[in-house]
Amino acid sequence: MKIERSDRRLLIWAGAFMLIVMLALTFLSQDEEESSIPSTYSAQRSGAKAAFLLLQQAGYKVQRWEQTPTTLPSNPAHTVLVLVSPFRAPTSDEKNALQTYLDRGGKVLVTGRSASIYVPQAETENEPAISPVAKEYQPQLLTPLTRGGAIQMSPGAYWKGPATSSLAHYSDGDRPIVVSYKAGLGEVIWWGASTPLTNAAIAKSGNMALLLNSLGQPDEVQVYWDEYFHGEQSSLIRYAGDPPLLFGLLQTLLVFLALLFTFSRRNGPIHPLPQPSRLSPLEFISTLGKLYRRANAVHSALAIPYARFRAQAARQLGINQDVPADDLARALKNRMRYKDDSLAELLRQIENALHSPELQEAQALELVQQLNQHTQKLKLNPTERQETDLHANRVPGAYARTN
Repeated sequence: MKIERSDRRLLIWAGAFMLIVMLALTFLSQDEEESSIPSTYSAQRSGAKAAFLLLQQAGYKVQRWEQTPTTLPSNPAHTVLVLVSPFRAPTSDEKNALQTYLDRGGKVLVTGRSASIYVPQAETENEPAISPVAKEYQPQLLTPLTRGGAIQMSPGAYWKGPATSSLAHYSDGDRPIVVSYKAGLGEVIWWGASTPLTNAAIAKSGNMALLLNSLGQPDEVQVYWDEYFHGEQSSLIRYAGDPPLLFGLLQTLLVFLALLFTFSRRNGPIHPLPQPSRLSPLEFISTLGKLYRRANAVHSALAIPYARFRAQAARQLGINQDVPADDLARALKNRMRYKDDSLAELLRQIENALHSPELQEAQALELVQQLNQHTQKLKLNPTERQETDLHANRVPGAYARTN
């Protein structure tokens, strides 16, 4: 398909504009800020992708859990749900599902400040100024969780719950930072921060051991690593509801509609505008009317058809066309047996209008129309045709014109 010169110029300018925008975004955009979400999909320092891959290599049956807690197994024995610094608040049904999961024997490893809104009996206080550098903490007690020795952590919260119902494994002074306690038939293990399992700190032997000891033996447990409360969703419909994707789809739809509109207008069938034939009598009448209007010749527009009527009537009667209007109307009535008495009054109105300086277009048009009706009734027009019907019908939109 041949591209018109104007279209090529438009494409060149559009391409140049897009190139300038791409270069500007390349040089002016800032580096992406590092996310603080410890997601298993993130390879950044604060992500947890390394820990997830480590568990797979160590033989753990581990999978990402991107569904609501209401779909957790009904028999949760020998399973562990890992909630690493969750930030998406659970609904009442989801919180009840977590409680049921614990009551039936499931284990939950939860980290961070917001543990109290996910698991029962959790009481924490936040650290107002979290240290950017992880500190080393020695075991508080000799327990299965502390067999790896010292850990490194930047606590974001401390345990406030009663010491009689929980066991503190690591503490910052007298403030516990790793705690475990029973909930129903299950168990909750809480860390004051997710630091030990992040990509930046998982390589430390004590941190790696803390994670493995919190989960249990590889051949004994099924690990569900939660991503649902990080905003990850497994449903395509729910993904489409996220603002970035939703607005992206709307923009794509807008561009598609614009392309469809422009393509259909430029590539659809082209029909020439109908041009009135110059053989049509309407073309002559329209031209003549425009000339009268441009010259403001209202009196002429009435005088010409009136003079023509008088000439045709006088020729038909064989009398002088200069006879008074009343005598002309009387002669037409008597000699041609014309019974319409309104003709005499119409001729008097025309005579008065031609001498009136205030004659309007509407009044002149009405008088000419009435005069034309009397002309047709009297059959004053000659029957000869200026153009034959045969010749007129050969031209689209043309009609035979009479004198």
